Amino acid sequence: MDDVDKISIAVADDHKLFRNGIEALLHDDDRFHVIGGVDNRVDLLKLLKENKTDIVLLDISLPNESGLDILTDIQEQYPDIKCIMLTMHEEIHYVKESLKKGAYGYLLKDSGEQELKYAIIGVHEGKKHFKDKISDLLVEDMSKPDSNANPILSDREVEIVKMVAEGKITKEIADKLFISVRTVETHRSRIMKKLGASNASEMINYAYKRKLI
Repeated sequence: MDDVDKISIAVADDHKLFRNGIEALLHDDDRFHVIGGVDNRVDLLKLLKENKTDIVLLDISLPNESGLDILTDIQEQYPDIKCIMLTMHEEIHYVKESLKKGAYGYLLKDSGEQELKYAIIGVHEGKKHFKDKISDLLVEDMSKPDSNANPILSDREVEIVKMVAEGKITKEIADKLFISVRTVETHRSRIMKKLGASNASEMINYAYKRKLI
């Protein structure tokens, strides 16, 4: 497979051995093309400027800077690039902040090889990926009552947004709620209209910002 047909990936992590291991792991799979690995904002943005990039694997803790701030830079300068946070931090506030800033995935560094590859492929296809302990933390946090919650969404609509945030597809949501796929699609359309969102990512981000979930 030519490099142009592969998923092009940049790796940003301050631990050289870990970074090199990820690069080697992905290099051995002909579905991926690693354009390079860096340990800071300047080199990462330079790398993205000089290379076509589909996915960035981004650590939260980088020398003297936060990966979350870099995530914002990437979203502003390269909106077509999708970021997966690959970190040791499993605290829920990091997960929520990453989601608010536009991350498509959140993995812990103890994730397995197949988990990482599955996440990259799924995110490249436009799917959210919050697996590896994170999904349960996200759902648990979203299920907590919030006295400041805006009642703009019905209980069923909030439930659907939560499932979308978990990465569930329409068919899975329909099966879980014992309703038809068409009904789920109707709910999602109504939710996005209420929130002024044009896609699932915006729907989740808006819902978080407005404390609807």
